[in-house]
Amino acid sequence: PQAGTESRIWREVVRLGQDLDVLSPIRGSRVVSDVAMLWDWQSWWAQRLEWRPSVDLDARERAEAWYAAAYDQHLTVDFAHPEADLSDYPLVIVPALYVMTDAAGANLRRYVEDGGTVVVSCFSGIVDESDTIHPGPHPGALRDVLGLTVEEFTPLPAGHRVRLDNDTTGTVWSEVVTLQGAEQVWSYLDGPAAGLPAVTRHTYGCGSAWYVSTCLAEDGLDVVLRAAIAPTTLVPRDLPRDVEVVERAGTEGRYLFAINHTDDSAAIHVGEAGRELLTGDDVIDSLHVPAGGVRVVFRSW
Repeated sequence: PQAGTESRIWREVVRLGQDLDVLSPIRGSRVVSDVAMLWDWQSWWAQRLEWRPSVDLDARERAEAWYAAAYDQHLTVDFAHPEADLSDYPLVIVPALYVMTDAAGANLRRYVEDGGTVVVSCFSGIVDESDTIHPGPHPGALRDVLGLTVEEFTPLPAGHRVRLDNDTTGTVWSEVVTLQGAEQVWSYLDGPAAGLPAVTRHTYGCGSAWYVSTCLAEDGLDVVLRAAIAPTTLVPRDLPRDVEVVERAGTEGRYLFAINHTDDSAAIHVGEAGRELLTGDDVIDSLHVPAGGVRVVFRSW
């Protein structure tokens, strides 16, 4: 840079190159994610066409909201096609999948039957790949696995909210839901569906399927996710909100990345001994990550 090789930016770039060299064994390792989030571009395009019940219900906004909620729970997320193999994921989130093929619907049913947990948001499974409504009551492609029918879509006026009986709120959307085997978890306190189910859970085969019939605010999404992951193999991490911890699996062992996005240092419980690659320090049980810093712990198999 203009300031020469004695400048801070020069030293930082040189240090980055050194760090990347130290981390070279990580090449070829992979993140084994906790959650699959289903996304289909054709579904998003179709939902954005005219003559939908509400122009305010945006599939991408819902995907981003659910992703943020999973991030806040320190869950790693893969985006997956609705017809992809989901068997390796303890949890699947369907944030807004207006278009769902018969194959995708069968894929989700099989996943839940085999013991998986799925969380489905409103206005999903409505039409097939030709934008033709699935036969029978909504949501046609998911009716059996969710254990319910949607009698009526009741979108909310701009700026309006509905209250749920768990002290959370929803916006944009609500539905008149009739239980067909599912159980009510939380209900609407007001709005066009007052007194009716807002969030449901259905035991299907060896797994369970959750349905959220409104656009929950951030606190509501957190509540649903915590409840949904409780019976799964996922273990909630006790971490500050903006400290990100991700593990990669390689041929020689595991690499735990800890990224501190906050302005304060953080201590992370790692559970087993390892070696921090960037500093060379041995880690026994607790890892110190400075404010704005990154640490990478290697633990052999």
